[in-house]
Amino acid sequence: MFKRLVRWSVAATLAAALLACATTATTSAPPADESSRIAAAADQLMKSGKPLFISNERLYALLNDGNPANDPVLISVCAPGDYAKARLPGSINIPRGAFWKPANIAKLPPKDKTIVTYCYTGTGAVGTAAVLRLMGYDAVQLEWGTMGWTRNDVALGPASRFPETQQNYPVDAKPVMPAVTWARPVIATGKATLVEILIARGDAVEMADNTVSMTAERVQEMLTDANPANDPFVIDTRKPEDYAKGHIPGAVNIPFANVFEPANLAKLPLGRRIVVADTNGQTAVGTSYLLSILGYNARGLQYGMMGWSKDDKLIAPYRRFPADQKDYPIELGAK
Repeated sequence: MFKRLVRWSVAATLAAALLACATTATTSAPPADESSRIAAAADQLMKSGKPLFISNERLYALLNDGNPANDPVLISVCAPGDYAKARLPGSINIPRGAFWKPANIAKLPPKDKTIVTYCYTGTGAVGTAAVLRLMGYDAVQLEWGTMGWTRNDVALGPASRFPETQQNYPVDAKPVMPAVTWARPVIATGKATLVEILIARGDAVEMADNTVSMTAERVQEMLTDANPANDPFVIDTRKPEDYAKGHIPGAVNIPFANVFEPANLAKLPLGRRIVVADTNGQTAVGTSYLLSILGYNARGLQYGMMGWSKDDKLIAPYRRFPADQKDYPIELGAK
């Protein structure tokens, strides 16, 4: 009996030691590579179902409900000169090209405050909001930007008011399946935390090229210039049933919520220009900006399928701008 107890005690001690070793090995394992950490966070964001934008009506209501406690912090990512000419009342200016600099990160409010970023037409601020969301902030961009907030063109800066840029290019209903799989870009900032990695990558993206969108005219030109070497790889992030109604010729359908899944990232070519198309351009740049953070050469299609075609069934159930045009107050001149 005594021998059996000794054997049991030795076995239990051995098992505990092995368990401790296994636990130590698990907890001390190196973290996932930086690219995988960014992709996993982006995938979680896309699948959350939380919108990346706020409507002009909703923002105006929040700012004028008599309860300053729920007022969001407004951040214009416009150029300083344009911000000086016209801006939403009470907003601060952090230009997108310098947004990720330490001095500007220090201007961000506590994470329990909602941030609304805005630009000229609603495409230039959504990428910034998306990265802020990955960093733990409650951030959205203002739908349609200053273009939707006011009829005063002083607030548009260098942008053109839609539908001045409306085109009616051809669409295709035939599905396209990519035939090649690609490795993911390697990200190595050397930073320890996801927040530090995102800030470093955001700054690198802005320093390399702070153009975040492409016009329908430029995409069509590249697709039809008889030089297939410069054809962009077009991703259509609408739902499959909307993609089937008509899409840019050659576009591959990867729904918004699924873009950052490993199997779908493997469809994206390294080095080649990637253009992300959505319904109206208000989320495409958020997707393309996160792809740029991951090391891809990505841009969003300005105004999405709304700017590509006059066919309203391609953007249903959304309405074509300026159906949502407002004329809310703005501040003019030096602040």
